[in-house]
Amino acid sequence: MTIPKPADVFGRTHEWDELARFCTEQASGLRIGVVRGRRRHGKSFLLEHLCRSVDGVYTLALQQSRAMALDRFSESLARGTGVRTGRFTSWVEAMDAAADVLTSRRDTQTAVPLLVLDEFPYLVAHSPELPSVLQALYDQRGPSSGKPPLRIILCGSAISTMSTLLAGDQALRGRAVIDMRIGPFGFRDAAEYWGTADPETAFLVDAVLGGAPGYRDVVGNAPDPGDEGFYTWLSRSVFNPSHILFTEPEYLLAEDPRISDRATCHAIWEAVASGAATPTQIGGLVGMDAKSLTYHLNIMKAAAFIRYDQDLLLQRKPVITVADPIVRFHDLIVRPNLVDFEMREGRAAWERSRETFSSKVLGPHFEDLARQWTLRYGRERGLDDIGQVGTATVACREHRGHEIDVVALSRASRPRDKSARITLLGEAKATNKPRTVADLRRLEHIRDLLCTQGWDAGGAVLAVYARKGAAPDLVDAAGAGRGLLVDMGELYGAGPGE
Repeated sequence: MTIPKPADVFGRTHEWDELARFCTEQASGLRIGVVRGRRRHGKSFLLEHLCRSVDGVYTLALQQSRAMALDRFSESLARGTGVRTGRFTSWVEAMDAAADVLTSRRDTQTAVPLLVLDEFPYLVAHSPELPSVLQALYDQRGPSSGKPPLRIILCGSAISTMSTLLAGDQALRGRAVIDMRIGPFGFRDAAEYWGTADPETAFLVDAVLGGAPGYRDVVGNAPDPGDEGFYTWLSRSVFNPSHILFTEPEYLLAEDPRISDRATCHAIWEAVASGAATPTQIGGLVGMDAKSLTYHLNIMKAAAFIRYDQDLLLQRKPVITVADPIVRFHDLIVRPNLVDFEMREGRAAWERSRETFSSKVLGPHFEDLARQWTLRYGRERGLDDIGQVGTATVACREHRGHEIDVVALSRASRPRDKSARITLLGEAKATNKPRTVADLRRLEHIRDLLCTQGWDAGGAVLAVYARKGAAPDLVDAAGAGRGLLVDMGELYGAGPGE
């Protein structure tokens, strides 16, 4: 049995296929799946449609007491199955009753019975025994029990909680067959989702909001092309004190129950967005020593609020970056000008912030898009041997070192292994000036340095990613085969120069 993806579900083809297969495989017994992802990434939307397609039971937990949660679960079960079970006094009773009701009404011509517990961390907050209850249910009704098929999906936005459900000595360790992370849309899918045909406009939206599909529901249409259209769009959303996105970082922190010291987390975000990339640098700006920050950094990393990016070539301390574009935008543009925006004087604040927006928001975001394009779409330009993609720093006595925006290894190579083969070196600049052949010369110099240092980089393709096009000398050099030129049109799949 196959379950076609509903027309209302944009993208998520692979995720839908995995979940549909999970719900249609006729293996006996209980199987458990875990779906996790940040708020506004579309987890609930996807699972609600899945439940409708297979006639499953979907229940969304709220922040309420244990007794109220049990009553809500009973009501959801009755609404989904048409069978009233009465009030539950424990989760053992609730889960046993749900399993009995769901498996007893199974029609052999339909999908396997499905129960979705959404926002599962809210339930665990007041009922910490719930994972153990599910463990016991699995032990009684698992695949080896010979019991009728049953599927349970646990879903949640609190990444630090959801990511530990299956870890170490946790009750559900080894008892789940799906551990799915629902992330934001890639930049091309996001542009299509927003209905943005202009690559420059799509890039600006992605640099502010990222690929979280839920933002379109609260913002509306994409901005009109041009500077004025973009400012008007910002002024009615992120810059608007009455809009929900004006305080979005607060909501993001509130979704994770392990974060109690939000002031320190905001300070860390702000420090990282400003350019601090190590615990020592962050501590210097926050006013705490690196050791005191360890706990907060670990919590924020587990919650996917910050990323630790490793140098692709050498063993160095990882570079810490802000994971959410909207948080970076808030910390660099909104928070420093908070009084102006609250006084509805956003135009002046925006004009003062344009240089920061260009260098610290658009610059890093364009580099990230260049790396995504290399990994996902590089084959469109003949890049057939692309494995891991990242960044690197190369020592150079003449220039005090070089930071490489895009580095790709061959599929057979491992990061930080001197025998690795480097297949691409790239320069990505989001400035308003066309790129020149000087960018290509810099990459040629870096390639020579790497070869001198013993790296297998002689065959590396040299790529220049240009947001505002290229000067004639660079176009001629790329045409002669010295390197690869990738403009905004190609990044977004519209073709060169479009």
